[in-house]
Formats: sequence, C-alpha cells, structure tokens
Amino acid sequence: MDEQIVIFKNEKTGDLIHSVSSIKEIISKNKNTKVNIFLSHYNSEMKFLFTNHNVIFHIITEKINLKDKIKVFIFFLKNKIKETYIFKPSFFLFLLPLFFKFKVVKFYGICVNNNNYHRPPLILRNLLERFVINDRGTKKIRKSINDLHLNLVLNNDKSNYNLATLNKKNLVNVNIKNYIFIHFNKFKFNKLNWDLNYFFRIVDELNTISTNIVITNDLNDIETNNLIQKKYSDSSSKGIYYYPNAKGEFFFNLIGNAKLIVAFHGMITSIGAIQKVKVLDLFNCDIKNKDDFYRYKNAFHEFKPKLSNYEFLIPKKNFNNTLKKIKKLIKNGRKINN
Repeated sequence: MDEQIVIFKNEKTGDLIHSVSSIKEIISKNKNTKVNIFLSHYNSEMKFLFTNHNVIFHIITEKINLKDKIKVFIFFLKNKIKETYIFKPSFFLFLLPLFFKFKVVKFYGICVNNNNYHRPPLILRNLLERFVINDRGTKKIRKSINDLHLNLVLNNDKSNYNLATLNKKNLVNVNIKNYIFIHFNKFKFNKLNWDLNYFFRIVDELNTISTNIVITNDLNDIETNNLIQKKYSDSSSKGIYYYPNAKGEFFFNLIGNAKLIVAFHGMITSIGAIQKVKVLDLFNCDIKNKDDFYRYKNAFHEFKPKLSNYEFLIPKKNFNNTLKKIKKLIKNGRKINN
C-alpha cells in the first residue's frame, strides 16, 4: 500500500484562501504521492484551485459531526498515512495523533494560544511532529496566517512570505472590461446600520468614477436578490451588471478579472488579493476599549495580505463620511493608483 498525505482545511472559503500557498507547496513537493485534502461544504467549491493528478478531495462538516468523525477515523485505519497537516485547529483532529501514533504517522499542526485557552492543550501538542503557534493573546503584531502555515510546511521561521498569487482566467460568456467589483454583505451592512439603499448609493457613486460596475450579493438571499434585480434590471446600458448567487469558479474569476475590488474584509478581499487585483478593504470594527483595539489589530494583521496594491479603511456609521473616503481613496489612494 502506497503512503499518502492528508491535509485538513474544512473551514470557510476565506480561510482556505490563506492556505493556498501552503497546500500548493505540499502538493508540489509530493508529486508522486497521493494527497488527500479534507474540505468543508463551504469551501469545497474552491477545490479547482488544487486540481492535480495526485489530489483527492473529501468533504466533511466544518464543525466535524459524529458521522464525519467516524469517516475520518476509518480512513486513517484503512490507509497508510505518512504525514498529516492540521490547518484547522479542531480539538478532534488533534486527538488523531493519540490514536494513530502506532501507525508512525507524522502530524503537523497550527496551534492557537489565547489569554483564556490553548488549542489543543499542551499535552496533545507533545504528540505533534512539529507545530507553530498562532498567538491571538499577544499585543504585538503577530504573523499572518499565511506565514504561519508556510512556517509549518517549510520548517522555516522566516516571516513575510509572499501570498501565493494565481494567474487570472478569462470569464466565459462575460464580456465586461475594466470594472469595479462590489459585493453586498447584509450582515456587515446591518452592523453599521446601513440598509440596501446605502449599497445602492455606493454603486451609483462608483458608477460616476468607473464606466462598469459588477455587483454580487450573499448566496440564497432571495429578498435582497429581488430588490437588487428590480433596481438594476435595465442598467447594463449604464454599465452596471448584477450576477445573483454567483459562486464557485465563476465567482472566483468574476473577482479576478476586476480592476478594483471594493468589499468588506473577508473572503472576497482575499480572493481579490490572491489574483493580484487591487483591493479596497472595508475593515469593519467596533472598538469600545483597549482589549477591542488589540483584538481587531491582531485580526487585521492575521488575515491582511502583504501586497503593495492593497488599501483599506475603517467604515463608520456616518455613511456620508465613509462614502467620501471611499471615493477619495479610489481617486487618490497611493496603493490602488500606482
């Protein structure tokens, strides 16, 4: 029985993007070895990023349920695994070395420290061949998750690794050039007390700056979908194009072919960055005390790509002031106008 490699990355899509560099590195170094990647239902539509002759995909739940725990356990019993990379710090996954050390499997993992907990507990870390620590309790600027994953894979403590970037693929059946991409995220708009009409105002203002605007919204939000379609059903003549429920490779390429991304911090800004698109990241935070400040600062550095064309601003509930800042950065921002 041939030896195999296992990678666990059963998380949200945005989290997956930050692991692309590391996963591609593992695949590249093991071209003649079967690589099993365990993805979640959320990020499985992005598996095209890792398509290779030696890669096999397995879909499990993000919060691993009993059925999938049994599935994973049986998989390890039946197969000869030489290395396992735990990129999702799940307690269950860190129990696997306890059961399968006898099979001489080398486990590598991303561990998390915080002021109130260690994941996994220190006793389980001793069962790992190698691990790196994502210290979410520190008040210092911590390494990005991309750097930490590459530290683990390359066994190298150097920071400032470049985010893996991908060549853009042309869109099929879409003939729009030089467009700004903007996404409506209902949850984050609501946190700022902005409704859909505020989104419409942003789109209309951006349309005065750029000839073409491409819009997407959250998946399966039927009510919002109907309202956006009603507003922009006949706006292609104005250069405004709406793609409801865009997902998977089409969604990825729709972002990648934009000249600029304007979106709240998360999956879309990460997908834009990995395709070398200029990004204006709306980093939403609600700072009420010193602890909040350090928490948001660390979260920003953990997930912000280190790219020269990546701009950001912190949106305020005062919509008019935020809109002015968005327009000013698009027109004059150093990083997105070089």
